[in-house]
Amino acid sequence: MAHDLLPLQGMRILIVEDSYLVAEDLAETVTELGCAVVGPAGTLADGLRQASEAALDGALLDVNLSNDETSFPIAELLVEREVPFVFLSGYDLESAFPPQFKTVERLAKPVDARRLARAMAAVFSGRS
Repeated sequence: MAHDLLPLQGMRILIVEDSYLVAEDLAETVTELGCAVVGPAGTLADGLRQASEAALDGALLDVNLSNDETSFPIAELLVEREVPFVFLSGYDLESAFPPQFKTVERLAKPVDARRLARAMAAVFSGRS
């Protein structure tokens, strides 16, 4: 494992993703990085519950969830809790992001595991 990824060891990472297969792939990658997976949460309600109740070091948030919901309410809760997060999205429409989230790290799906690992190391260890 690369030295710059060592800060990820033991971190508790919330995954919010409504696609089962994508959530499983993310969980596998996060686990391989030495992190503990919280979730995955597949709905806004489940994501909000886990984001408010679980001890977290970071979160990976799919922007668009089922039923025309977004993960932005979860992101707002994480900001209040001072938990860093990365958005994952199948598209990159700048106008879709509320102003307070325009500078948050975003990765396009499908997410390359190495790129995800680098983004997590930078954002979750406070180096973003």
